[in-house]
Order: sequence, then structure tokens, then C-alpha cells
Amino acid sequence: MTTLNPAPSITAPDRRLSAIIVIYYTGPVLWLCINSVLAQPELIELVLVVNGSDMETMRRLRELAIQQPRIHLIESGRNIGFAAGCNRGASIATADRLAFINPDCVLDPGTFGAVLDVFEDHPQAWLIGGRLQHPDGREQRGGRREILSPWRAFVELTRLDRVFPHHPYFTRLHSHEDEPVSEPVEVPTVSGAFMMISRAHYERLGGMDDNLFLHFDDADLCIRVRQQGGQVWYAGHVPITHYLSTSDVSRTFIEWHKTRSTSYYFVKHFQKSYPRWTLSGISVLLWLRFALVALRYLPTDLPQAVRRWLVHRRG
Repeated sequence: MTTLNPAPSITAPDRRLSAIIVIYYTGPVLWLCINSVLAQPELIELVLVVNGSDMETMRRLRELAIQQPRIHLIESGRNIGFAAGCNRGASIATADRLAFINPDCVLDPGTFGAVLDVFEDHPQAWLIGGRLQHPDGREQRGGRREILSPWRAFVELTRLDRVFPHHPYFTRLHSHEDEPVSEPVEVPTVSGAFMMISRAHYERLGGMDDNLFLHFDDADLCIRVRQQGGQVWYAGHVPITHYLSTSDVSRTFIEWHKTRSTSYYFVKHFQKSYPRWTLSGISVLLWLRFALVALRYLPTDLPQAVRRWLVHRRG
């Protein structure tokens, strides 16, 4: 494996970055991701938080951490979740700015610099995301979104926006099919696959919510940024190539935590605006959906989990 290790350029303190990547059985794109981050001249350190990995990948990561002085490797010992992993990485970061990057994202040269320019041009911007795109350049769903509420989730699920395309009550959650955005704009929500924030603001917010083990950690963070008086911005001119479904994770595992996080998120942010019985009913429906999904995927997911457990026992 060839890795990049350019010497960091001398930059002002507020343009120095600590990048944090949480890893859990990520595929080969991980090495492309790491190399693309190391190639950013504003980077002073890359914190890799490993929540789970096969032995060969772990061996290569340890070797890389020895070879690359800017890499700090944290081995969690178990899967502590994405939000907790980000918080653990941020706790040892030293730069004024933090970049949280999914291990299946590949950055173009100049990505960090372009986002830092947005921070300088818009002082009220606390959190900035990039334009998530498929490898062929098409914009991905999730990079820019409205605030996720129970009603908006219903509209997104039923696509009522197609029946009432111009009514503000029926605005869909995702905005990737709207007019293309090729400049920085303020938005309600960006994706946690790539986002940057100052360390001071991250600490003021208390970091990510550890209760959100997987999914909706970004939506929760964006809401809290706005509650604290900050702004969330979308850098539409900064492409982030996002390779989806590269982690070797069972569908049942994902759906369990997605269901749990959805229920928790709705209660946390909407218990004052929705009757309790409504949120309880939504939670019941979500868990019924999970049961159906589990019945479909457990026959293949369970043998995979057993094999992984046996490998770790032998290791």
C-alpha cells in the first residue's frame, strides 16, 4: 500500500485541522479515505477510532500509525457507537478546527481549505457540510436536509410532496432533488458523513449525543447548533465522494440501532410539540417494522455474527 505523507504547510492556528474517522469493519475504500485526508495541507493530525476491524486491517492500521507521525490510533476494544467514537477522537484532538469524516469518503485536494474559507466568510457558521456525491458525480441523498420531525418523516415516507408540490407543510426531508447548489448556503441539516466545526463550538455543545449509537447524530447536532444561536451551512462547491455500504455490518444490526435512535431522537426534540401518545405510537410502529426486517435478514446475519465472534475468540 502506498500512502501519502506530505509535510504540513505552515498555516494560521484557526486554519489547522484535526480530522477524526470512526472505523467499523470498513472495506478497502478506507485506505483511499486516509490518503485523501493526509494530503490536505491544513491537517495537523488524523485520529482513527477503531470500533471494530478484521485482524489484517488492524495490523495495517498499526503499521501506518508507526509510519505516519500525524496519525493517532485509538482502539476502542468494542463498538462504542459512532457518536461516542467521534467524541473520543475529539477529546484528544488539538487543532482549533475538527473535521469528522466517514471512512468511506474520499476528499478532493483543497477540500479543507475551501470549507475553511466558508468559515471565514460566514462567522455565524458553526457547522459546515460538503456536497456528498456518488463516484459518478451525482449528488447523494442526505447531504442537505430539512429538520427531521415526525411529520416530515411521514411526508418523506409517503412522498406527499408530489401531491402538494408547492405547499410548505409538505416539504420533503431531503433536498438533493431540488435545484443544484454550487455555492455555500445556510441549511437546516447537513450529513455527518463529512462535517467541520470549531473545537470550541463542539465543546460548548457537549459533543455528539452518545445515546445516538448509530444514525441521527448529525440531525441532533444540527438542531442543537441552531438552538445555541449558531448556523449550519452547506458547501455546495465542495464535493465529497461518498462510497456507500462499504462496511461489513449486518442489516439487522443497522436496523436495530436505527430504530432505537429514531425513537430516542423524536422524544428528545419533539415531546413538547407532539402529544406523548403520538410519539409512543410512532415508536411502536418503528419496532414493528424492525421485527419484519429482522425476520427477513436474521437467517443470513446470524451466521455472520457467529463467525465474527469465533474469529475474535481465536484472536
